[in-house]
Amino acid sequence: MQKIQTLVLFLIIVASITAQNSFEKTALSQAKEMANYSNSHDFKKYIDYLVPFNYGNNPNNKEKFAEMLKRSSDGDTTTLRVVKTVKSIISKDQYQVLILCEMRNRDNYIFGISNDKGKNWLYTQTMPTKLNFSALQTNIPTISTLFSSLVDPKFGKRVNYTKGEKIAPFKFTDIQGKIFSSDSLKGKVIVLNFWSMSCGPCITEMPELNELVAKMKGKEVVFIAPAVYSSKDDIVKYLLPKHPFSYQIVCIENDDDYNVNSFPTHIIIDQNMNVAYKYDAYSKENTRKMEEILIGLLK
Repeated sequence: MQKIQTLVLFLIIVASITAQNSFEKTALSQAKEMANYSNSHDFKKYIDYLVPFNYGNNPNNKEKFAEMLKRSSDGDTTTLRVVKTVKSIISKDQYQVLILCEMRNRDNYIFGISNDKGKNWLYTQTMPTKLNFSALQTNIPTISTLFSSLVDPKFGKRVNYTKGEKIAPFKFTDIQGKIFSSDSLKGKVIVLNFWSMSCGPCITEMPELNELVAKMKGKEVVFIAPAVYSSKDDIVKYLLPKHPFSYQIVCIENDDDYNVNSFPTHIIIDQNMNVAYKYDAYSKENTRKMEEILIGLLK
């Protein structure tokens, strides 16, 4: 009886491996088809292989996206070569693969997902072999964390700002040498603005943010602006003379320590060190919303 059970288990394992090899081959084959369309600049067909977030999850954007890709590739003879499957996973009935590619003599990855047991696949565009896996999860919430160790050594170790959750302790030193810490700011509302000198919208919104700081003068609110990809010297010499900024500016030594993936990103932290609000991108409506939330927290 035990021999029969062992044989049955062996056959199940063999069948599982065979099935996995089969869907890996299909995923690799369709990835090569996608690459061929990219290399021939047939972007309308190329986009049909992409996961929807690549074109904003809106089918109406596909044609515009194809035109943009065509314009940006004019005269570009770079080719995408699909090399091999690195890892495959079945996660809650969704088949997923990580595929190694080569472009411009560099290794890249693409992720693929299939919702029909590996028959038809959709892929991300090429990504670096080291990336922020949390950012990928934002775009593909179903992607398995089993891939994370292959692409992101810092996954789960970055500082997160999640609405409703308590923040990690911090200690910032601004460009004037003043120190701000979570311990010293207990009982106050904290507003963080993650920004960069190379971010146009970040610069555009500064006058409105300065007005917000002025409105909150004398109140228990501290405005801190962690700057990424920006040095203290460049900020002082080139930015501030043209674009005064009333926040306490902090230069982040290693922006990859924070799970902030777009700029500007605004975070409001309440008096108990919980994230009350978080949004990215610039708009006048978001700035007005910030003021409303601050007024509400200070009552």
